[in-house]
Amino acid sequence: METIAEYGLKGVTSYTAYENGRIEKCRLSAYNIIPTKYGYLVPQFNNPGIRRKDSKALSYYKSGKLRSISLEEQTGITTSVGTFKAELITFYENGSIYSLFPLNGQISFSWSEEEEGGLAEVYDFDLPIGKFKAKISGLRFYPNGSLKSLILWPGEVIELNTSVGRIAVRNGFKLYENGSLASLEPAEPIYVNTDAGLIKVYDSDAVGVDADNNSLKFDTEGKVIGLATSGDILISNTRSGEKRVISSVIRPGLMEDFVKVPVHIEFKGQQIGIDNSKEQVTIPFNDCVLKIVYDKGLGKSACYGDCSMCSGCSSSFSSILNTAEAAI
Repeated sequence: METIAEYGLKGVTSYTAYENGRIEKCRLSAYNIIPTKYGYLVPQFNNPGIRRKDSKALSYYKSGKLRSISLEEQTGITTSVGTFKAELITFYENGSIYSLFPLNGQISFSWSEEEEGGLAEVYDFDLPIGKFKAKISGLRFYPNGSLKSLILWPGEVIELNTSVGRIAVRNGFKLYENGSLASLEPAEPIYVNTDAGLIKVYDSDAVGVDADNNSLKFDTEGKVIGLATSGDILISNTRSGEKRVISSVIRPGLMEDFVKVPVHIEFKGQQIGIDNSKEQVTIPFNDCVLKIVYDKGLGKSACYGDCSMCSGCSSSFSSILNTAEAAI
């Protein structure tokens, strides 16, 4: 059974341990140097003040391998996509970086998001899916070091090249290990071509703290395999004559009284899966026709590249901005 002394840490003020006696996480009050693949790093040990989080300085896996480090000062870390300053880093058990956060401030009445944002730096990126400059909240990586996902700073918007055109992106995006685009969060409602025809994609309730699960998803060849939209999806079974409607679910919101949960659609070979968070259905292409009646909240002017299909009215069922209809 290991003891604190065996870690060689100085100034441990508090810690928790696994049942095998190894440290799970700890706080420090003295200067320490931690060796990593990315150089020697100094964990947080001074009073964090009004801005920094008073969080654990170090955490470990049950095996004793380093899991995370909250750094005393912003430190330059070299990655496969450039060098970034970091205040918080998490690691895979093999020692490779899992996630990197340039800033790790505590938003409160004493320290605002605007003040934190004033400290965020603009970084240059040159990726196969596009070149852009942006403030970032964080980066995630695969165990081999390739970029997994990029989390944009709140309010930042970039443009990326995709198989369905150039798209304005908010919140962030995710890549496959080979560098191809896995998913992104559209900054505005956008129509995309799918196996079910043109469908408007947008998630008005998208969470901006994570870029690993986004509204528009692609396979490694660039085909759309999933999306989020809002409204009523009418399913007509051409074989049985059965009809049903799956609608966006309403739930209490944090900033508003109520918000609509988006409907998620997945394309699975010869079938389409539809999930509104309360019910899930899978329908075959050959037997069904879909009609989508979009919420007005998805906007009136999203561009999908064909001006002949544009409509200025979304006030009635018969003149919905767009009805995505396909024999599937």
